[in-house]
Amino acid sequence: MKRKEEAYLSEWYQRPHRKPLIIRGARQVGKSTLVRLFCQKNGLQLIELNFEQSHTLKSLFTSNDPKKIIQSLEILYNERIDLGKSVLFLDEIQANPAAILCLRYFFEHIPQLAVIAAGSLLDFALEQYKLSMPVGRIEYLFMGPMTFEEFLNAMGADQLLAYLQTYTLENEIPQAIHEKALEYLRTYHLLGGMPEVIKVFRETGSLLEADKVKYSILNTYRDDFAKYKSRIELSKIQEVFDKLGTTVGKKIKYVDILPQERSAVTDRILTLFVHARILHRAYHSSANSLPLKAEINRKISKGVLLDIGLYLALSGLTIAEISQDKELFFSNKGELAEQFIGQHLLYSQPSYMYPELYYWSREKAQSNAEVDFVIQQGNSILPVEVKSGKTGTLRSLHLFMELKQLSVALRFSTNTPVVEVVTSVLPQSDYRYTLITLPLYLVGQTKRLMRT
Repeated sequence: MKRKEEAYLSEWYQRPHRKPLIIRGARQVGKSTLVRLFCQKNGLQLIELNFEQSHTLKSLFTSNDPKKIIQSLEILYNERIDLGKSVLFLDEIQANPAAILCLRYFFEHIPQLAVIAAGSLLDFALEQYKLSMPVGRIEYLFMGPMTFEEFLNAMGADQLLAYLQTYTLENEIPQAIHEKALEYLRTYHLLGGMPEVIKVFRETGSLLEADKVKYSILNTYRDDFAKYKSRIELSKIQEVFDKLGTTVGKKIKYVDILPQERSAVTDRILTLFVHARILHRAYHSSANSLPLKAEINRKISKGVLLDIGLYLALSGLTIAEISQDKELFFSNKGELAEQFIGQHLLYSQPSYMYPELYYWSREKAQSNAEVDFVIQQGNSILPVEVKSGKTGTLRSLHLFMELKQLSVALRFSTNTPVVEVVTSVLPQSDYRYTLITLPLYLVGQTKRLMRT
C-alpha cells in the first residue's frame, strides 16, 4: 500500500544536511510501517527501538553522547552499524523524554546517521515533562489516515486512480466511470483510511472483519486514556470520547458534551483528544484576507475526526446498518460527506505543515449562514461547500461570496463535474461568480483542478 509520505521520506533522506525527523500522527495510522517499508525498499539497515515495549533501552539515552549510544546498540544487537547506510528508528519516543532531548546531539555529532522518531502521544510528554524541543535541529512529518486515492491503490484500482489523477475539467466523466468511482467511495466511507482496516478488507473481502478491526482500534485509544496525565476523571474523558462524533459538522457546544461540567473542563478534555490527533478542531475564520489563521476565533469551532471509518464506529453505526440503502447512504448522511472532505483537506498540505482547517459562519437572528470550509488556493481564499447528495441550496455560499467579493467557489457533491457561472438568489442581489462542482471522489485533486 503506497503512501504519499514515502516520497517525502525519500526526499528527506537524500538531503546532504538532513535533521532528525519526527513522524507525528495518531496511533495506527501507519507510522512504523512507513519507516520499515522505506528501509526495506531502499536497502537500508534498520535499527528499531520501541520505548513502550522495552524499558531497558531507556537508560542508554541518559547520556548525551550519541556515539556511546551507537556503541551500546552494536553490543546489544551484536551487529555493526554502518552510519551512512542505516536508519535509527526511535518508536513511541514520547515514552522516553530523554531520547527526545538527545535528538539534537545526533544532529550535531553524527549528522551522517539518519534518525527517525515517531510518537502518537508526543504532546502529552512535552506537556508533562515541560520539555523544550530541540528547535532548529529537528523537523516534522505529519501523518494521517490513508486517503481515498491511496485506498484505490491498495485495492488495485490503478486505472481508475490514473484517470482521476489526470482528469481535467474540460472533459466529461462517463456515467459508468462515475458510478464505479462512487462505488469505491461508498466502500471507503464504510472502511475509512486506517491501514490495518484496509489491509484486512483487501485480504478477506469482508466488511464485517474490517469492522472488527475498527472497533479494536477504538479500544486501543480507550486504553490510552490512563496515559492522558491530568487531574480529570477517566469517566469524564470516556464520556467525551463517546460524544466526539456529535462534533462533526456542527458548532461545538460544551453544554451538549458535558452538561453538568464547567466549560473549562470540557475544553481541557477536547484538547487531550486534539493532542492525541483523534480530533481536529476547524476554527471559525473571518476570512477577510490571508492568512486565514490570522482571523480565527478560538471560541467557535467544529469537529473533524481522524477518520471517517472510526467516526462511524464511534457513532455506534455498524457496516450492516448503514450499507443497506445506497441512495440513503449518500443523501441522508451529510456529516459523513463533511467528515470525508474535512479529513482529506486537513492532510492535503505538504507533510511538513501542521494540519489545520477553517470554516466561516455568521450567527444572526433568523439569518444564520455557514460555509463548510475555507482554504487557501494560491494567493486567494477558496470557500468549500459539501453536499452529501446531488442537490442542495447555496444561500450561505451566495452571502459569503458577495460579502468577500470573491470570484470562484468550490462545491463537492455526488454529481459529475460542472463549471458554471451562478447568480446569487439573495434578495436585492445579482452577484455573479464561478461555481465549480466536483464529485466527492476528486477531493485529492482539488489543488490541481482549482488552478485551471
